[in-house]
Amino acid sequence: MEWITTHWDDVLAIIGGVVVVVSTVVKLTATDKDDTVWAKILAVLSALSLVNPDGSVVGKSK
Repeated sequence: MEWITTHWDDVLAIIGGVVVVVSTVVKLTATDKDDTVWAKILAVLSALSLVNPDGSVVGKSK
């Protein structure tokens, strides 16, 4: 637990990077199935307040 509290900024940066990369890949694919799955994952992350509904990281100004 101490490691997480020490490196929390790094953890959030990694989560934000993953959200950006996956969002880009999902938008580039032709199918809608991955779009719906990613929307559900973003909804869960949003409920946990890890990312905003638009996919940006919480705490970052637009």
